[in-house]
This record gives sequence, C-alpha cells and structure tokens, in this order.
Amino acid sequence: METSLIERILQKVDSYSGDYLALKNQAKKYLRNNSIIDNSETLNILHRPWVAPFNWGLRLYNGADKNWPDQFEQKTLRAIPDFYKDFLLEINGCFIYDLSLFGLTPSIFSKGTLDRTQLQCHDLLTANTDWIQNYKVDKRNFHFGGRSYTFSENIGYFFDGNEIKALRSNGRTIKSWQSFSVFLDDEIREAEKIMIKGIPKAVKISKEE
Repeated sequence: METSLIERILQKVDSYSGDYLALKNQAKKYLRNNSIIDNSETLNILHRPWVAPFNWGLRLYNGADKNWPDQFEQKTLRAIPDFYKDFLLEINGCFIYDLSLFGLTPSIFSKGTLDRTQLQCHDLLTANTDWIQNYKVDKRNFHFGGRSYTFSENIGYFFDGNEIKALRSNGRTIKSWQSFSVFLDDEIREAEKIMIKGIPKAVKISKEE
C-alpha cells in the first residue's frame, strides 16, 4: 500500500473528535492491512479476505450532509440526540467487526430510494420505524446500533433520554452508559475480542500497539 494512501487515511482518522478516541485507536491499530479509501470516501480498514473477498474489519463512512438530520427528524417526528447528531456529521455510520452504528443512508436522503448496488451504512430511519419493533423497549427510545451477542442473537443500542443501553430482544439490559465515548470504548473492545477469535491461525495481522 502506498505511503500516500496511509497518510490520507491517517489524516482522516486524526480529524475525528477526541470523543471517538476508541474508534480512532482501533482504526490506527489495524491500518496497515491493505486498507483503502473508496470512491465515496469511506475508510475501509483491515482487509479480511478469509471472511469475503471484499470484506474489511472497519468501514467508516464519510460524514452526513448537514441537512440530513433535519430531514430525518421531519420524516420520523423524532429528535436525534445531540451526541449522535455530532457523530453522524463526522462519521455517518460504521461497521466495526460485528458492531454496527447506524447512519443516514446517503441514497435515501439524496435520491429518496435505497441503492442496493453498494454497501451503505445500516439505515437509522428504518431502525427507528421498523427494527425497533423487534425489541421489548419503549418505542420512544432512540435506536442507533447493535452488535452480535450470541450465535443466534444480536443486542441493540438505545438512548432513553438519560443513558445509553445495550438491550437483548427481550428487553433485558446488558449494560448501560452515561457517556458515548465510554460506550464506544467498551463495545469496540468487546467486538474486537470476537473478531480476533475468528482470525484463521495461518493469517498474520499487522498491529500498531
């Protein structure tokens, strides 16, 4: 990989808010594993061909258009919490191994339709009108992400106006946080542990400690 490409990715990662330090550190840790920036300015870090030919451990999407949060709120009559609105304007959703933080899907907000020809972020609008129905939770909660929990179950991330919660589908709280940055640190750490277990023994991964 060309040094100029590494530098471009590093510059982008370094531009993120310090509130997302756990995410920034994770991106830098695995950067030197055939990482790329695609045509949509998405950062694709840690190529994992043992999962699929075009799979990367981290996909960090380019920040959302500043008008899209207002469009979301007009469509859903729901407010995006300030901490998550700030996140979307810097990173419009992401995949971190088996963890997903939902975003404002660009094709929906720019064209009005879902473009299935490209891998986009999981859609925040669909999450709060449809996917939230799969959880025993007050539907006024804001649903913004989730990750694998067991082989057959995912947990969802919700904000109830006071704290962030990781919930099972039955409504049981796995953990809660007062801070988005602490939440990121804890959950990215868990997602990384699961990811590492799935690396084939013959595969050598470069890590920056």
